[in-house]
Amino acid sequence: MMDDTPDLATLVRRGHQYARKLEHEKALAAYTGAIDLDPLEAELFYHRGNVYAAAGNAELAIDDFTRALELRPDYDAAVHNRATSYVDTGDYDAAIADFTRASELNPEDVDPLNGRAAARSKKGDFDAALADYTAAIELDPGAFRLYFNRGNTRSASGDFRGAIDDYSEAITLHPRHARSYVYRGLSYENCDELALAISDLSTALRLQPQNLEAFWHRGRLHSAAGDHAKAIADLTWVIQGDRDDYRGFNLRGVAYAELGEREKAIADFTQSIALRPDDAAPLFNRALSHSRNSDYESAIADFTRAIELTGDDPSAYLQRGYAFLEMLDPERAVADFTRAIAIDPESVRGYLARAMAHRRRADWPSALADANVAIGKKPDSDAALNLRASVHYALGDFASALADHEAALALDANDAATNNYVAWIYATCPDAKLRNATQAIATANLACELTGYMLPGFLDTLAAAYAEAGRFEDAVKWMKKVVELVPPDERPGYESRLRLFENHQPYRDSIEDSKPWLRPP
Repeated sequence: MMDDTPDLATLVRRGHQYARKLEHEKALAAYTGAIDLDPLEAELFYHRGNVYAAAGNAELAIDDFTRALELRPDYDAAVHNRATSYVDTGDYDAAIADFTRASELNPEDVDPLNGRAAARSKKGDFDAALADYTAAIELDPGAFRLYFNRGNTRSASGDFRGAIDDYSEAITLHPRHARSYVYRGLSYENCDELALAISDLSTALRLQPQNLEAFWHRGRLHSAAGDHAKAIADLTWVIQGDRDDYRGFNLRGVAYAELGEREKAIADFTQSIALRPDDAAPLFNRALSHSRNSDYESAIADFTRAIELTGDDPSAYLQRGYAFLEMLDPERAVADFTRAIAIDPESVRGYLARAMAHRRRADWPSALADANVAIGKKPDSDAALNLRASVHYALGDFASALADHEAALALDANDAATNNYVAWIYATCPDAKLRNATQAIATANLACELTGYMLPGFLDTLAAAYAEAGRFEDAVKWMKKVVELVPPDERPGYESRLRLFENHQPYRDSIEDSKPWLRPP
């Protein structure tokens, strides 16, 4: 009876063939059969260890490389490959020891130095890693991968200029290596050279038109640069290449939102949420889009879920507070703004927002206190100064209101809203000492020029300024324009002022009837 068991040479040949074709199970079976026939041959354990490593089983690979080294202690390839498997398991100290031994066994081989440098870099020992890469480069100055790897370590250590130099050398040696362009681009980004970063990413895409990493980063940079249409184009490639890329959907949603395409934005955020329900970012972004669509209930639901996921994000509390404020629920708005302040006591926005909510509740002392804190933290905040001015005005302290508005105007002389506030006080203030027709007309005209003479609230102020100056014909002309621009349900108040001007009477503001900080522009 004939024995059909393959001989040793046949099993080894089969193992090599299966390994080349990445048929790992068959390769392992062949090498195991060979080992059964010759359990003292180190090379067989070495080959089987390589297959285990290729199959992702680093622990068994280490066992086989160790057995090979027990049989042949000077087997430098087994030492090197065991070191690589140690890296895969995260045992960097063992890897460094093996790479060191491999380098001692073969001092002219750059691979052990390259591997040891990588292990040291993963440990965060960047100086030692850079020394190893430099030594390897001295042995083989034409190896582009050594410059590329050293660039990666310099980038990881924060030396982005050094990384750019290394990636540039790698590109000189291998001009078609797309990843060198990608990583050099990211280093340029970290040096705030976005144009060069985008250029490198574009080159990478010319070399590898399907490189999703390059599309992702270029799309991200286009978004950061405000070029949202280009960002959408790049991120669409990312999404088409990987329908499970939740980051791509989220960032494309941001780009759509910036372009005012809120429904597309919401659709992308929704897809991102479906792919990664525990990520607060798309929930927060979808909530912002709901708010901009005036769908405050949906916004509050999303902000609430984002808060549940993060717990300590003051932005989510702030934005949910704004939504409550829009829903005329200042009590819950105050609660959210208070929580945001507790998380970030230095937040000027938190105090400003809570001051607005207190103002909505007509809690003037609390509104004034929060506005004071905001200004104390950021004296150059025109928003805080204008807000405090509105509280002073409501309290009848017109001089302080005007002083705050003028201080805000000094910070930004071309802010249309601030000019309108100042003009309104100059034209209509109940305190005659503060009225100034000339200043009212000048600031009201500037506010209108800045907005194209198309905002009814600003034109109303201009009309009041002309009336204060006794130029009633001009006052009537502009007030008629206001009445034409506003919806019918808003006309009665403006029409009453029109009648005053037609009767050659100026308008005097009443704190009870008109709060200029709430009037639409």
